[in-house]
Amino acid sequence: MKSLLPFLLLALSAGTVSAAPQTHQLPRPDGTIIHYLLDAPQRESTGLLVLAQGSGCRPASGSANLATIRAAFPAYTALIVEKSGIAPGDPIENGYDDCPVEFLDTYTLSSRILDYERVLAHLQPASEPPLPIVLFGGSEGGLAMERLAARIHPAAAILLSGSVGGTFGEMVLSTVPPEGQTTVSAGFAEARANPDSSAMLSGHTFRFWADSLDHRSSDYLEATDTPFLLIYGGRDTAPVRSVRILANRFAEQGRCNLTYWEFPALDHGMADPKGQSRMADVARLAAAWAEQPLPAC
Repeated sequence: MKSLLPFLLLALSAGTVSAAPQTHQLPRPDGTIIHYLLDAPQRESTGLLVLAQGSGCRPASGSANLATIRAAFPAYTALIVEKSGIAPGDPIENGYDDCPVEFLDTYTLSSRILDYERVLAHLQPASEPPLPIVLFGGSEGGLAMERLAARIHPAAAILLSGSVGGTFGEMVLSTVPPEGQTTVSAGFAEARANPDSSAMLSGHTFRFWADSLDHRSSDYLEATDTPFLLIYGGRDTAPVRSVRILANRFAEQGRCNLTYWEFPALDHGMADPKGQSRMADVARLAAAWAEQPLPAC
């Protein structure tokens, strides 16, 4: 497989974006509040960039990685929707063992998708004609954007180090050392048997795991003709073999809406062996692809 690292040197400057993103609130049907952030460009917007962070409960609006990705799309309005129970500026440090009770009691992947749909439905009538939507999600956020893409059929979707190929549970288990897999598998089985439980397993409730474990990314990728860009690091702790198999299967079936980039020297967070982040370079390349997604075959 041809390395894409040399092309990083060709990435374009990202330009400037608005310095004053705006926070907003939207009520859910049960009266609880969705917190979201909109960051519009200084000039006329050419699209809506939906950004989704990975696991944990730290406010997405304060994510350095999402800010880096946002900077690569200066002509877009960026949208960040916080997870349930989370508001911008919440004083959460670790994001795993210091999550607020409201987050633990309410957050699932399915509820996250519903929140995105509610916010998008609220925003789109204000844009005539509606702006083209580009989804960009990393890790757990990649799975969220896959599911959302299958429901709203955006102009493009970019998935960074997500769970592509097998189920979410299989991906998580693949990152666990062999000596711990029996224990984790038993925990997954207990979560399936108690899907409404607030008991904790690896930083999430049984409720979260029961909702997420059996979601298979390929089902969502195959449910839409949306152009997808999958980006993986060859040093990711989650094996990339399943992603390669999926990309090859799409090609063999003549499905041309999936492009796969693999950076052999980068890890799950797009850092090189020296620990230097290459996220900005990768994001600029992805932004260039999103401007005119080329068929993969």
